[in-house]
Amino acid sequence: MVAGLIERGDDDRWVLRPCGREHERLLQPTPQLRELFDDVAQPGQVSMFAELQVTEDEGRWIVQQTQRLQTTGRGCMDNSARNSQWVGFSHDANWRVDISSRGLTLTTEDGESGRQLATIHEQLPDGAQVFRGVQDQGLELWLYPTGCIDRSTGDYYHLSATLVRDGQRLRGCGYQGREATAP
Repeated sequence: MVAGLIERGDDDRWVLRPCGREHERLLQPTPQLRELFDDVAQPGQVSMFAELQVTEDEGRWIVQQTQRLQTTGRGCMDNSARNSQWVGFSHDANWRVDISSRGLTLTTEDGESGRQLATIHEQLPDGAQVFRGVQDQGLELWLYPTGCIDRSTGDYYHLSATLVRDGQRLRGCGYQGREATAP
């Protein structure tokens, strides 16, 4: 996975300036990335933060999957998911769940922040994943392999998320974190 600033030139030349590196790389976008860029970009915007799965061919990065496209946030300075394998969140309902090798951590404004639970992880045949407490603590995070546009920011994430909390279903978006090993 690479993260950085995508720039789309007038001549349909795409480049990615990776986080922490000085030199840009030529980028071969997918039709999906082109469409998402148009959907997420503000009028006249030609660059934005992205996380992409890529392969390399003759010095050019070929996009395999778009994981995040953001016009808001801290871009390369955002380290909030560096220790997470998976992240689910909603700005509207104001919750965030981080899945790491230590378990599930829920962050909310109502006193639940920092509650960390050992989890059971299930991968379903349709690609959905569910994380729930080993002991039934009333928390589950479902991640679905369908794209999600965050309603409050307009940013794109490659997963849709549902937090089940004490029987209540809260919808949001999700993405793969940067922790090296996934569950």
